[in-house]
Amino acid sequence: MKENNAIIIWLVIILIFTFLMVVIGGITRLTGSGLSMVDWRPIMGVIPPLGHQDWITAFTKYQQFPEYNIVNINMTLTEFKHIFFWEYLHRFWGRLIGVTFFFPGVYFAIRKKIPNKFKIKLVIAFILGGLQGLLGWYMVKSGLVNIPEVSHFRLASHLLLAFFIMGYLLWIILDLAKIKKNKYFQILSMTSKIFLLLIVTQIFFGALTAGLHAGKIYNSFPLMGDSFFPDELFILNNLFENFVSNPAAVQFIHRLLGWSILFFIIFIKVKSTAESVSEKQNASINLTIILVILQFCLGIVTLLFAVPVAIASIHQAVGCLLFLSTVNMTFLFKEN
Repeated sequence: MKENNAIIIWLVIILIFTFLMVVIGGITRLTGSGLSMVDWRPIMGVIPPLGHQDWITAFTKYQQFPEYNIVNINMTLTEFKHIFFWEYLHRFWGRLIGVTFFFPGVYFAIRKKIPNKFKIKLVIAFILGGLQGLLGWYMVKSGLVNIPEVSHFRLASHLLLAFFIMGYLLWIILDLAKIKKNKYFQILSMTSKIFLLLIVTQIFFGALTAGLHAGKIYNSFPLMGDSFFPDELFILNNLFENFVSNPAAVQFIHRLLGWSILFFIIFIKVKSTAESVSEKQNASINLTIILVILQFCLGIVTLLFAVPVAIASIHQAVGCLLFLSTVNMTFLFKEN
């Protein structure tokens, strides 16, 4: 492991930066800031408006698009600066990640510090980061046409790719660290993979919930209004479309997945107690349980208070930690 220490530290920094990127992205969405920058300039866009005239120019551009004319017609320049800040920070942070990845990566490559089996993996990671930037702009473009709302499908795709990049980086880090081989348990290996799939599915429906503003309806728990099932559960004729574009149905599925994840991690814990799992494996399960319970409670509070920015941002941040904890657990239970 010692020979890979520098690379591991570098990738951990990239992982932390990516985690913060997701959190900043969540705040950008929650504050309604995502459509404040109406053009995409990968190089020159790093320079924000510096003077009053620059701000007037940026604000004038914003006024030419639907969000201003339909939603923010009475917005002042001061209010515009607030939403611009979050979108600018989000894009700036993406560029920072790119620079932090590229230049040290080139240095490590020139000095031949990167093990051969990881060279292609790191190139893929860099390409994925670039694709994430393109996908982000593709998402923003969907809200600059007629309706000032980004496509909830593009939002979900953008978020899923961000989570995939985090998981991919963590897997490389764990592999580079050459963690001592753990005992292999076929059932726990399989169930950890199923649990990871459940988490990813929940992330997808969480993104749909956010994109459809489904968290602002049925702000009660555990019932949705007066019933377990919402009244509008099947209002769309197409069954697939109903469960991915109907806000009531999307929130219902998001709730069901929350319960499923809670019960499934308890099952994994019960199963692990019957086996002689290693200390690392047991610790990974315990951490995941704590994060599941915390995330479940945060989800309830977020719903009951109709998605306040602070609580919803923490909810997304803990969701990132839960995903990473699940990836770690899956890695520790994989067949060596």
